[in-house]
Amino acid sequence: MTTAPWTLRGETDPGWAAAVARRPVALLSDHAQCELKAAASAMTLLKRNPDRPGFALRLAPLIREEIDHLQQVLRLLDQRGETLGRDRDNPYAAGLLRFAEGSKARGRGHLDALLISALIEKRSFERFEQLSQCPALAELSGFYAALAESEQRHGDLFVDMALEVYDAAVVSKRFAELADFEGVLIDGLPFDYRVHSGPPS
Repeated sequence: MTTAPWTLRGETDPGWAAAVARRPVALLSDHAQCELKAAASAMTLLKRNPDRPGFALRLAPLIREEIDHLQQVLRLLDQRGETLGRDRDNPYAAGLLRFAEGSKARGRGHLDALLISALIEKRSFERFEQLSQCPALAELSGFYAALAESEQRHGDLFVDMALEVYDAAVVSKRFAELADFEGVLIDGLPFDYRVHSGPPS
């Protein structure tokens, strides 16, 4: 399993959870979209790499789990008389993908896809940990704690999958580059009532 070197750069502002908790429905709607996109992204990875040994067997359970999480969030919205709502542009994911665009031409698109997925899962783990401990969201504490555990596993899985294909030194170097950018990116985003927003003003 992965250990210390595969970590985020920078911690989420301690006031972030309390700030997003002021609009729980908006947060849940964005969260549902995140789960939907995570499942879709994993499906795309699988479609593009059907012949990699063991790849499908590793990704299929993750896809199923992301869909299960989506269903859980949709139920929480329904209990509040709300629906999924329309998707919005995601400057966090878009920023990571733009940063990695050039790697496709160098034949490292697959590596970046795995490591970007790992970073998103690891950031989600950190955010869900905060949400699980937020007094204003006490009714959702168990929900977010359980999802945090899943996000941590998913983040480690994507790194492990990269290490199975690429040299460890190559993976470590690229992860560090992407993690450095991710930390700057999310800290510079505007605050919003969504999972991957910037710090509260």
